[in-house]
Amino acid sequence: MATLIAFHEVEDGDHWVRAWHGGAGSRQEMFGRIGVTARIFRDPEHPNVTGLIFQVPDMDRFQSFMSTDEVARAMKEDRLKVETVRVLGELTQ
Repeated sequence: MATLIAFHEVEDGDHWVRAWHGGAGSRQEMFGRIGVTARIFRDPEHPNVTGLIFQVPDMDRFQSFMSTDEVARAMKEDRLKVETVRVLGELTQ
């Protein structure tokens, strides 16, 4: 199981949070289809700075999924500033 931290800016932090909360149609459900769980975060002083901790059981599947049109549409709908995305992978020995 890989652990990733992703952080980025969005145009509207409240809108982004709503996309991640909830059941049907949420980003949690979307990523859950490939076995990925996510914890969501937002900077309390800068609400358009957001982040996630992903638990990823299959990195190849995750990377393929991240390059799909579905994910590209979701990022656009969520008003994510793609140029600000940073991803850190946990270092294990």
